[in-house]
Amino acid sequence: MSEAEAAPPIRNIGPLTVFLLVLAGLIYSLLFPINRIATENGVPALGYVVWLSLGGGALMLIACLVTRKMPRLGRRHVVTYIVGGALSVAAPMTLLALAAPRLPSSIITMIVVLAPLLSFVFALPVKLERFRWLGLVGLLFALAGVLLILLPETSLPEPGMVGWVLLTLLVPISFAIFNIFIDLYAPPQEGGLQLGTGILLAAGLIMLPVTAIAGGFHIFPGPSAEGDFAVLYATLINAARWWLMFIIIRMAGAIFVSQTAYIIVLGGFGWQALFFGGSVSGFIWAAAGLLLLGLTVNTLSKMRQQRTARPRYRNSI
Repeated sequence: MSEAEAAPPIRNIGPLTVFLLVLAGLIYSLLFPINRIATENGVPALGYVVWLSLGGGALMLIACLVTRKMPRLGRRHVVTYIVGGALSVAAPMTLLALAAPRLPSSIITMIVVLAPLLSFVFALPVKLERFRWLGLVGLLFALAGVLLILLPETSLPEPGMVGWVLLTLLVPISFAIFNIFIDLYAPPQEGGLQLGTGILLAAGLIMLPVTAIAGGFHIFPGPSAEGDFAVLYATLINAARWWLMFIIIRMAGAIFVSQTAYIIVLGGFGWQALFFGGSVSGFIWAAAGLLLLGLTVNTLSKMRQQRTARPRYRNSI
């Protein structure tokens, strides 16, 4: 293999991609308070994920029909939908829905933020990323923000939560593997709208037999109107964030889009305060600063690599 063939793909990162990254993170972070509202109002976890998948996929399928760009059904496309649906929706969203009533939301969001670190590490052996000292520094800043939130309490509220924390650690691992899989295997000619549609619908089809066996479907109307509206809001949010995510992937790569985890954490705390009240401690503000600093350092590092990897006269998207 020649040196040119071994080089990581060049991505375009600029103000627009950063803006879309922040927007996607803020939209996705709305799912954290909605997860709590849904589970507290009697929505089963498996049924919740079915609606997130099939409902969101149906909305995106309508957009595909309007734009006349339907998901393709070639072998590589179908494999991408099935594997992507399992790694990015079916498995992690089920774990998050199950953990929502059993772990504090702050611990869950801190676990999710590990995904960019794992994505960067997993990308190095397959040459999707070159090792970057500034990239490592940025990720360490983010990890320091995580520790600043977790360490002051030094332990979980209840000893029985340890098992759920260990189980929830599978969520960022699954997200990170998905990020690498999409960059390596997803058909390059497939648009983000089609990919997102296929992945969400595939995830829903995976969840249907599981939910049927477990008997966890959510039928409208449910036990409460609050739970029903939470499911509808989550479905809309899921469709919007997937569409945005694949736009960013095509512009800047799946590894860059994994940085939404930082915005998700900050937005999660903000939406938590907005919906449920409560004050924010100085530790949380300091952690927020570290997380944003980590995102900034990592983004600037990738932009610097991009400039050195191509002619200066070429414009960014």
